[in-house]
Amino acid sequence: MNIILTGFMGTGKTAVGRRLARRLGWRFVDADQLIEASARMPVRRIFRARGEAVFRRLERRVIARVIRGGQQVIATGGGAFIDARNRAQLRGSGPVICLTARPGVILARVKPQIADRPLLGRTAPLARIKSLLQRRAAAYAQADLTVDTSDLSVEEAAERVWEQLSPSLCRSWHYLLAHAGRLASRYGGKYVAVIDDRVVGCGETQLAAYRKAGLARALPARRRSGGDAGIYYIPLPEESLTALAGA
Repeated sequence: MNIILTGFMGTGKTAVGRRLARRLGWRFVDADQLIEASARMPVRRIFRARGEAVFRRLERRVIARVIRGGQQVIATGGGAFIDARNRAQLRGSGPVICLTARPGVILARVKPQIADRPLLGRTAPLARIKSLLQRRAAAYAQADLTVDTSDLSVEEAAERVWEQLSPSLCRSWHYLLAHAGRLASRYGGKYVAVIDDRVVGCGETQLAAYRKAGLARALPARRRSGGDAGIYYIPLPEESLTALAGA
């Protein structure tokens, strides 16, 4: 199981991800850094020398590789979750948290490094931010949780993510691996609540599955007794089951 942070540039994915990983004792992975290591050049040079299409191909390869690991907090680039294949693989790997911020806040945060932001340019960057946010809104809305970091420090944002995410974390990922095909056929595209080795509820959203299973009562008791309980997204059969099997 992994935790994925997505969202627009300047929303705090890297900083929040590092703190969340430290709290969990997990590995932190920055997808853009892996892309830069693979291409042996920074993101801005990839865009300028090879174009966005090449960057997106590298991004897909990195995401397909990194989700094979487990117990990672993965920060993706702002456009990674827009790609349907990336989105299916990431959602199959673990819960996805979208960090957001107001356009003016985003501009203030990225302005010192705006030359390193090839998608913004130097002319009317605020208008460009608003336009990109609007174009990406439908994809970002498919994240499991959304946290607005506009008025939060990095520490506060990490704590907000933890508060919302911790009820769904557990160790029973092996159950999903052992029953991937059957679960995808029955629950594909939905969230399932799992207690030990059985599904006790499902829903279109994480919150719906949580409520249907009564986990507000069951989860604390199961954890005190050493049992496992958690909530997971099950990919559709046509989505990448290999993302689930490789986690």
